Amino acid sequence: MGIILALWGFHRRCRLNTGLAKVAVQCSADTFVVNQTLVLRINICGENRHLRQARKRCAICQNPTNKTFIMKQIKYILGILFLCFNSNLNAQQLNQPALDSIINQSKRTNSNVLLIYQNNKLVYKNYFNNPLQKIEAMSATKSVVAIGVGILLDKGFIDSLDQPVYTIYPEWKQGNKKLITIRHLLEHTSGMQNVPNAGEEIEIAPDVIQLALCAELDNIPGSTYSYNNKSSNLLAGIIEKTSKLKMDKFLDKYLFSELGIKNFSWRKDVKGNPYGMAGLQIYPEDFAKIGLLILNDGNWNEKQLISKLWINDMVKPSQANKNYGYEWWLTYENMYYSFDDDLFATFKEKTDDNTFQLITKLKGKYKGMKEVRDYAIKIYSQDELKSVGKVLQSIQPSQLKMVNEGELLNYAASGYLGQHLIIIPRKKIVVVRMITADNFNAIPNNSSMENLRELANEL
Repeated sequence: MGIILALWGFHRRCRLNTGLAKVAVQCSADTFVVNQTLVLRINICGENRHLRQARKRCAICQNPTNKTFIMKQIKYILGILFLCFNSNLNAQQLNQPALDSIINQSKRTNSNVLLIYQNNKLVYKNYFNNPLQKIEAMSATKSVVAIGVGILLDKGFIDSLDQPVYTIYPEWKQGNKKLITIRHLLEHTSGMQNVPNAGEEIEIAPDVIQLALCAELDNIPGSTYSYNNKSSNLLAGIIEKTSKLKMDKFLDKYLFSELGIKNFSWRKDVKGNPYGMAGLQIYPEDFAKIGLLILNDGNWNEKQLISKLWINDMVKPSQANKNYGYEWWLTYENMYYSFDDDLFATFKEKTDDNTFQLITKLKGKYKGMKEVRDYAIKIYSQDELKSVGKVLQSIQPSQLKMVNEGELLNYAASGYLGQHLIIIPRKKIVVVRMITADNFNAIPNNSSMENLRELANEL
């Protein structure tokens, strides 16, 4: 399809039929993008028929000085038009309704920034009138820590993921703790005692590494998935113990500096340990570089920073939780919450027999908790709904059983308030959405855009 780009010159003394000098450039989209230099050269050199006519009709244009000025203006404006056109062309390759939905939801939730890359090019950027600033990645930090563990393995600082932690921290060579491996920490199956709210225990601890080492075990290592901030903090300690560098320094040396990430910071405990559970404060476009690195199988500017083997292993589902790899969340073609006998068994100790029998009526598969709530409203009386709702609210989201069907569509680093770094390999897309606490709290009952991973699949 032909495209007409109209360039209106700002030569106020030039009077044509329209009152301004008009340059029309007609070409196909493919020609404009692929042969951009040729197209611009044709226009700048005055080979375009409309520009030749404009020159003939404007005596001022015949003046060499004015002519040079006009040509510089034309070159400048055509360059801007090309950049805008090329960006729009890339954005037009996305599913527009899906893009509009993501943009609108980002606005409604007061997001600080939304970035979308396709084929390694930035095709959409919106800071929603917010200043450019570093934003804490919250629990999305865990996914960056996992990359650090991969670098440890690639460079021989550790022998394997099945290396027992006690070989690094000898105090764990006792009881069931001696069974815990680095893999267990990455998959959150270490069995360590767990307090989901970091503010109740970890944030107030002066030494988070020692806190993790002193934790009791709630489960046999490797048997149960339980999202555990202590595990991620201990990974930061393992990086330091094996590489002789604090984790933030290690990642700066082997990852960030290679990506051109020069300005970042990391929250630390009183003793100076960088948190592994959260704490990375980074500019959004630098955060996107990490996603692009993963999208390109660990290769950056033709240099392999992380092995492709590690990237593949990092986003494979773990045995205990098919939605989780090594600190990365996984999204499949079809995902359901499964309310089955295994899940009901976790409710039995939390309620009386009558309420337990009511809960078993929810047996089935649900695409989301909204579907669970809608069905509950249909089958329960108001009093029954209150009893069941009280029990369901006591269950952590990570305890709900997910069933995955179909193709693995994306993997994501996600964190508190709705920090998201999403990679969609089959479409070569990377999505970044970030938000500060101030922006999040400015909207009553704000959403963390938990559905962004599903929406992004439609782009």
